[in-house]
Amino acid sequence: MPREPGRARLEGRGRGSVDVSRLLSQMSRELADLDTHAGTVEAVTRYACTAVGCEDAGLMLVMGRNRVETPAGTSEDVDRAHQLQAELDEGPCLDSVRGGDELHLVNDIAGDPRWPAWGPAAAELGYRSTIGASLETATRRIGSLNLYSRRAGAFDEADVEVARLLAAHATVALAAADTEQQLRAAVESRTIIGQAQGIVMRAFDLDASRAFAYLTRLSQDQNIKLSQVAEQVIADRHRIGRS
Repeated sequence: MPREPGRARLEGRGRGSVDVSRLLSQMSRELADLDTHAGTVEAVTRYACTAVGCEDAGLMLVMGRNRVETPAGTSEDVDRAHQLQAELDEGPCLDSVRGGDELHLVNDIAGDPRWPAWGPAAAELGYRSTIGASLETATRRIGSLNLYSRRAGAFDEADVEVARLLAAHATVALAAADTEQQLRAAVESRTIIGQAQGIVMRAFDLDASRAFAYLTRLSQDQNIKLSQVAEQVIADRHRIGRS
């Protein structure tokens, strides 16, 4: 029997289906209250498994220009499946991250010719089907959301659409968490630099601008960040200024 629009199977969980619209609404509310990257990743993968009715889910994220990281998924097997893609330099998640197709639906992992090394290795972990959906903003791809099933032919086009919706919500949540952490780090860094500036002012009887120039010169001479210099100054505050 065809599924109703906006609903996905939830087999083996005691119900015939799950209301995806309601689940996404609940997910959005929970994600709005999270301000850490780790908490966001955990929530996204948990909701993904429920929405599609698959055994495992995980994220692959782009960190910096070329580095790809695989935050903890819902099991050690999915973590290993992602590690194998990095080691073998192939796989649907990597393709999504690197700018390939926006979405991959694979219902025969071991036999897919696109990934001749990764497919059989993932099958040895027990996986038979996967969906990979890219996480992307208007200007860049930040990673991929990856769903795994231990049944061949487990996913269909309705699951693909649900995965696409999940990926869109995950992208917004991860971008917000990154911004929150960056702002928090900037505030903490500014506070540390201000403390170090005060220490230098008292130790050498300098005004604020000269104390800041002193810290900046140390940063340039040592080729380290200004915040790191500030941390050193705070740690050595009892010795600074003594001859």
